[in-house]
Amino acid sequence: MLNSFHLKLIACLLMLIDHIGRVFFPEATIMVALGRLSFPLFAWLAAQGENYTSNIWNYVFRLILLGVISQPIYSHVYSLIFSGTPPLNILFVLAAGVITIRLAKQVNNGLLKAAIVLLFTTIAIVARFEAGFFTLPIVYLMSKFNPGEFNFKWWLVYIVPHILYVAVGGSVVELAGIIAPLFICLHNGEVGIKTRWFYLFYPVHLGVIAGIKWFLTMS
Repeated sequence: MLNSFHLKLIACLLMLIDHIGRVFFPEATIMVALGRLSFPLFAWLAAQGENYTSNIWNYVFRLILLGVISQPIYSHVYSLIFSGTPPLNILFVLAAGVITIRLAKQVNNGLLKAAIVLLFTTIAIVARFEAGFFTLPIVYLMSKFNPGEFNFKWWLVYIVPHILYVAVGGSVVELAGIIAPLFICLHNGEVGIKTRWFYLFYPVHLGVIAGIKWFLTMS
């Protein structure tokens, strides 16, 4: 069984594999496929953070602060992989997702909850958060996932954004993310080692990858 700290390590490792694959081994599809498992884990961890944090706005502030710090590094790494203007990195998505979850909890009407999710999804699209039309709903859906029970209806809803992402031009590799909740099902309900600045791994690993790429280019 895994505690929250173990899931954080797994999420970081999968993200690292993904980004190393994209930058250094672009033909290694398996590395990218493994990376597709990382965001749902980060989304669930963010949702857990929203649920248990003593100060929601401090939590959101840390995400946004690290998002701002990460953006120049992320933009550089993005330019090594893709063409075009880079979107805002995934930490902004997590911050918006946490706010979405908290606001949705304040209302009891299902339609109002859906309207809140739609509103923030629209904001994510307009503000150009990374794959915002896909990633923002995933964060919210992860707040509804209970690792202690198998909910077939939840899984069906969870699969929909992945299919839509592929339908609008995304890589079929994105479908690998469908199995990510299986890791969460192994969660034992314990926190493990507390890591207040856990998301600092995001800019640090991007910086290391960018530095190695620069060194190899200059050699």
